[in-house]
Amino acid sequence: MNEQEEKLLFPQNFDIKVIVSATIPIEESKANISRVFSECRTVHSFVSARASAKGSYITYTYNIDLDSQEQMNAVYDALKQVPEIKFAL
Repeated sequence: MNEQEEKLLFPQNFDIKVIVSATIPIEESKANISRVFSECRTVHSFVSARASAKGSYITYTYNIDLDSQEQMNAVYDALKQVPEIKFAL
């Protein structure tokens, strides 16, 4: 089996990085991200925040627990709906 065929085994615990426009206040961004995780019934905790070199973006790191592929898909889909979020890794 090659790398592309490997599947994730659940439950999974990992750090997710969410890149957000720095025009939104930090506490508002953190609240929006936490709300997404809560709505997706994802256990999560804030780890850190780091500004980009030019200060245009802030990367928030959260530790999350996922029970299934469907839950992971729901989290990423919900994050895409938050306007200030540029992408999540």
